[in-house]
Amino acid sequence: MRAPLPPLCTATLTLILASCASSNHAAPVDAGPSGESTAGPDPLPCDVAAVLQANCQSCHQSPPIGGAPMPLVTWSDLQALVPDDPDGVPPTSASEKVYAMVETRIHRDNDLMPPAPHGPLGATDLATLDAWVDAGAPPGTSSSCAGATDGGGVPDANPPALACDLDTTTVAPTSDFAWPDDAGMTDEYVCYSYTAPVPAGVTRHIVGITPNIDNHKIVHHVLFFETDSPDPTVTPTPTPCSPGGSLKWRIVYGWAPGGGAMQTPPGVGFPYDATTQLIVQVHYNDIHGYTDQTDHTGFSMCTTDQPVAHDADVMAFGTMDFTIPPHGALDTTCDLTVPSTFAGVHAFAAFPHMHELGTAIQTEQLESGGGIVAMGQNTPWNFNTQIWFPIDATLNEGDVVSTRCAWTNPTDQTVGYGAYTEDEMCYSFTAYYPRVTAGPWSWALPAAQSTCSPTAGAALPTPDAGWSPDGESE
Repeated sequence: MRAPLPPLCTATLTLILASCASSNHAAPVDAGPSGESTAGPDPLPCDVAAVLQANCQSCHQSPPIGGAPMPLVTWSDLQALVPDDPDGVPPTSASEKVYAMVETRIHRDNDLMPPAPHGPLGATDLATLDAWVDAGAPPGTSSSCAGATDGGGVPDANPPALACDLDTTTVAPTSDFAWPDDAGMTDEYVCYSYTAPVPAGVTRHIVGITPNIDNHKIVHHVLFFETDSPDPTVTPTPTPCSPGGSLKWRIVYGWAPGGGAMQTPPGVGFPYDATTQLIVQVHYNDIHGYTDQTDHTGFSMCTTDQPVAHDADVMAFGTMDFTIPPHGALDTTCDLTVPSTFAGVHAFAAFPHMHELGTAIQTEQLESGGGIVAMGQNTPWNFNTQIWFPIDATLNEGDVVSTRCAWTNPTDQTVGYGAYTEDEMCYSFTAYYPRVTAGPWSWALPAAQSTCSPTAGAALPTPDAGWSPDGESE
């Protein structure tokens, strides 16, 4: 069960990303024939190991993290059955083994690995893996390669440190959360609150934030909210909570594999005072049956008590009104005509979000004068890599914000909107300023007020056939 993942521009915003697909590069690079490699008694060929280590093992390490289903570290890892093999019967052909799945995934248009925006692999790395598979995926002949490591895979990269010469506040639970040793439990949503030490009558602003992920084995994603209507069900002690949270909670930021630290544009910040309740929601995911796991995940905030020009906030474009038929597909475009209350809003970052049946999501501003401004896209969609994209859009009354979502549904069930894995979403969470204050307000209001129709001129994707976007991924 997975909940919505809600949260500098080239000139005004700096995005600092720590990639789950590649811990050292914002874009794929060829590892070359001699990079780091797996050492030990079960080696891969050095060139193959170098490609996997540079591009895959930040999640597919041993044990895997970030929701990755298997390690890709040793030759035996690549020779194993694919974990979701439907019948568990020993393989009758190479196509049922992990290395064959890897070969398929690095060439797919949809569900590509490494996932966007870090894939696809470079030509040299593709050629290395292709040649190895064509040769029958043989083991390596040496337990030591140039620049070899201890065989544990690339260490998971911690999010980069937040550059902050102001005050730093650490948001953390009062105690560790202990993951229950329950073999049948794979997902849990846990919330805790934090009240910042702010003098009465003083307003501070969050101008930077970085996640402190304590246990990468079980933390799938983390959301950071604030509310001026404190929720008595959320306390400083980590406690299971609803995955959907509350519409009274304003989204500040979110982390998932691929995300890192964020700083707001100059003169912009998320406000809070002594009455504000800060809430952290952690989604834990354990498909490997780990035991004796605890977690102390939180955030560090860079804050200021000096006045800022604009209060920041997050809204969501898209829709909650859709139905994907069983063994079918849906490609829908949802439009919101910008009302006067949004006029002058400046959007500076976007977080497109769907669940596991999604194939593509894209948001654009259609200016009333005829111009088109990109507001974030993630095509082809991959659930395991969800990041914030820098955007630069100023909304004017009468403009249209258009969000396109496409899904394929190979299951026997009709699928609609919801917070759980078996449900789907079509949201483009968008960070903006100045904060909308007129009338009743919720981050979900733009999506709720959108009007949807079948995407014009779009060929509907079919289950398992992939989907080719009109443009390149951002």
